Amino acid sequence: MKLALKSRKLSRLLKTISLLVIIGVVSLLTIAFLSKGSVVSQHHTQLDTMPMVDTALKTSFTKLSNAHTDVCRDIGDLPAIEKYMASLPSGSRLQGSCCSPMDIKHYVSQINSLRAYANIPEIPTNPYDVSKASAEQMLGFYNNIQLTPAQQSIYDQAQKMTADHGWCCCKCWAWYTHARLAKYLITQHDFTTQQIVAVTNLEDCCGGA
Repeated sequence: MKLALKSRKLSRLLKTISLLVIIGVVSLLTIAFLSKGSVVSQHHTQLDTMPMVDTALKTSFTKLSNAHTDVCRDIGDLPAIEKYMASLPSGSRLQGSCCSPMDIKHYVSQINSLRAYANIPEIPTNPYDVSKASAEQMLGFYNNIQLTPAQQSIYDQAQKMTADHGWCCCKCWAWYTHARLAKYLITQHDFTTQQIVAVTNLEDCCGGA
């Protein structure tokens, strides 16, 4: 009699433990599923929290945040970067962010702020969507522009004061194009150190997230 009672108690205990294990596994799977879903809908959540952003900007953000033709390659090797640019088909565009994911608030701020420089066509209007022609033009500024000592001082100071403490977060194609653009703006538009820093920060194509 006692043995049968103990067996029933043991059986109930095992069932309880099994039930708890099943509940635990289901909970873990649910958490994993929800986490995956939150990653997939990250961009949609960002867009939903900014209802005042116009449709065109939302559309371009969605397209560019999923683009990957802006790549960090040939770091620090200017001849290789120039050769790569030359190899791209005519009409090619360098799209997307080169390092971290794009952020909608940062993107909108950059695009809106760059509109202030619309009278200078050499300044790209969208750092995440730069044409091959524009990139090659900016690269060419380096070889064709010589700075005076005073201009060189502006250039050197600006490089240290940007958000990246340089012309980009790494010495990729964007680093060189930003550096060349700075030379152009200093010599052709008399940009000050602060103005060069402002434009360089707005042309940052590293992402923002």
